[in-house]
Amino acid sequence: MSRSLFIGCSHTMGFLDPGDNHGCYPWQDNNYAEIYAKQNNKPVVIMASAGAGNALWPRFLSFALQKFNDIDEVFVQSTYWGRFPVAINPDLDERSIFPIDFFIEEAPSEGDLIKRYALGFYQEKYVEYYLKPKREDFEQTPYLRNTKPFVSEPDVRRSSHMYMQMWHYSNTHLEQYDYFKDILACDALCLYNEKKMHLFNINSKCFIPQQTDNYLTNLKATQIANIDAITYLKNKGHDIGMVDSEHYDTPTHEKIAKEYIPYIKETQ
Repeated sequence: MSRSLFIGCSHTMGFLDPGDNHGCYPWQDNNYAEIYAKQNNKPVVIMASAGAGNALWPRFLSFALQKFNDIDEVFVQSTYWGRFPVAINPDLDERSIFPIDFFIEEAPSEGDLIKRYALGFYQEKYVEYYLKPKREDFEQTPYLRNTKPFVSEPDVRRSSHMYMQMWHYSNTHLEQYDYFKDILACDALCLYNEKKMHLFNINSKCFIPQQTDNYLTNLKATQIANIDAITYLKNKGHDIGMVDSEHYDTPTHEKIAKEYIPYIKETQ
């Protein structure tokens, strides 16, 4: 039997953040990918990590295509801008290359129907995870207006890494370029492996530039959804429920699995 691949962040893995400083809870029932598997009795593999950025998706996709030879459809959930990777790598050795799955860990699965994988933050002495600036960070660390390249700011020797990321990378054309490259890499992987990829966003805050389809070159294996999942459901008159300030409830994910996923498959 063929298998579906779902790639994304916390919305793809099912997640609850009570906001009570007692931790967060991944792999919850509010998970359209698992619901899709059960509704259609079709095996799925889920590559997802809460808080991760779009830069991780090519690695997730490459790993999944190498490990599973029965994937016939790929769904990539484009996530929020501003997230960037950081790492602890005491070696600082550019000649040492980690295997593609070095930071990928398997989570408890449900037989062959549902296979779960996530970013494994801690591997031996090495660490990799994602950060993002918050609104208060921008307010507390205002932009230095006396910018003059090679003379004053931006200067990595005088400014913090967070300042550099907030004001000189995140949400600028540099992050846009990287996004186009990451999606092109996913498209190439699917093209080489003869898979069709559906790129979509869970809500309108997860922005997909209209130029994505042909910025560096025309995408060959990718179809980009013409509407995000939540707006689609709202347009159909569905109520949208939340389990916390960010994540949608299980009934909403059931509608995504039953109505939105088939829509982007049939109309794109």
